[in-house]
Amino acid sequence: MPDKTPLADSSKSVDALTWEELSHVLEGLAFAHRPLRAATLKVTRQYDLGPRGAFILSLISGGKIYPLDLSEMLKAGRSLITAELSRLTEAGLVTASPGRHDRRRSELSLTPLGQKACQRVREEMARIVQRNLAGYSIDELMLFARMLRDVRQLEEDETPVVC
Repeated sequence: MPDKTPLADSSKSVDALTWEELSHVLEGLAFAHRPLRAATLKVTRQYDLGPRGAFILSLISGGKIYPLDLSEMLKAGRSLITAELSRLTEAGLVTASPGRHDRRRSELSLTPLGQKACQRVREEMARIVQRNLAGYSIDELMLFARMLRDVRQLEEDETPVVC
């Protein structure tokens, strides 16, 4: 059961939080990737993928079928995405074909093996996240999801780090 002890005075507005109070949020954001990375580890090792490989499988499965879309979504340079796609293709997980609407653009798709690998990763992610958040209500989880969406927004003059 999660510890629901308040970390700050709930009557404060967010701009009045002390660094100590805000640091709990920042630590959560900074280290939240650990369970996701753990969930991808078996597939990543089995197919000798890079750090983005399993996530790319999920993105392609979710409709991001162009390399440029992957680059933008992952905030990674095109050369890094190309290298990862080469590994995924070599492993027999992804194929590329000329685009249906624009033959100059490659469209990516998962092979049957890629679909199985993607499903394994998604099941492991779901298992870990569901275990870790089991003590929260659906309303709390939906609020958490909205907060995560909101916290990742950047202004035009704020440049994200490209990984």
